Amino acid sequence: MSYLRLVLVEPEGRINFGFVLRLARNFSVQDICVVKPKFDLKDPEVLEFAAGGVEAVKYCRICSELDECLENVDISVCTTSKLGSEKDVLRQGIPITALKYVLPTKGSVALVFGRESVGLTREELSKCDIISTIPLKSNYNVLNLSHAIAVYLYELSKIKESEGQELTIGVRCSRNTFKAIMNLIKEITSMLDNEEDIFLALKHVLARASITKPECSTIYRFFKKIAHELRIARTSK
Repeated sequence: MSYLRLVLVEPEGRINFGFVLRLARNFSVQDICVVKPKFDLKDPEVLEFAAGGVEAVKYCRICSELDECLENVDISVCTTSKLGSEKDVLRQGIPITALKYVLPTKGSVALVFGRESVGLTREELSKCDIISTIPLKSNYNVLNLSHAIAVYLYELSKIKESEGQELTIGVRCSRNTFKAIMNLIKEITSMLDNEEDIFLALKHVLARASITKPECSTIYRFFKKIAHELRIARTSK
C-alpha cells in the first residue's frame, strides 16, 4: 500500500483527536479527511495533546459528507466494533489481520473511523468496499478511537514493510472498472428482491477478491450482458 487516507466521521473529543494527530506523525500519514468535526481542529486542547504531532493538522481537510472523503482512492475500509449476525450482510467484515491479504500494495486506501459514541451508521458502512473489525477475546471489544486507530495504523504499516503480500499477479483491476461493474450490479439488483443485500454482498466479495484487469474486464462484460438482457425483457413486457 503506497498511500493511506485517514478518515474520521464526526469526531467528538478534542483530546482523542490530538492523539490521532500524534499517530499521524508516528506513521507518516499525510492525508486526514474529517467529516463534520464537533470542534475546531486547531483548538488549543487538540494541539496540546497532539504533542510532537501538532504539524499533522496541516494535512487535515474538513468535508461535509463521507462521500467526499472516499473520492479518488482505490479501496475503502470502514471499521466497526459490531460484528454482524448470520443474516446481517452489511456487517460481514474481516479481521484486521486479514487486511494485508486483500489491500493493494500499490494503491490508495481510505481507512474510515466513526464517532466515539456510536461509531459509523449503517448507511456510512454501506459506502465502503470492505468492513473490518478488531476481534478481541474479551466480551467488550469497543476500543477508544485513538487506540483503535493506533492498532490499524500499526497493522497497515507492516504491509509496507513486507514482501509478497499482493495476491494479484499482473495488473490489478482499476477503480474505474470496479465502479462500472458495481453500477451494473446496482442496476441488475434493483430489479430483484432484497436488492440492497445482494448488492452489498457482491460489492464486499469483489473488493476482497484482488481481481486482475483481465478478470475484471470479463466480469464487466458478463454483468453488462445481463443488464442488457434485463432491459430488453422489461421493455418487451
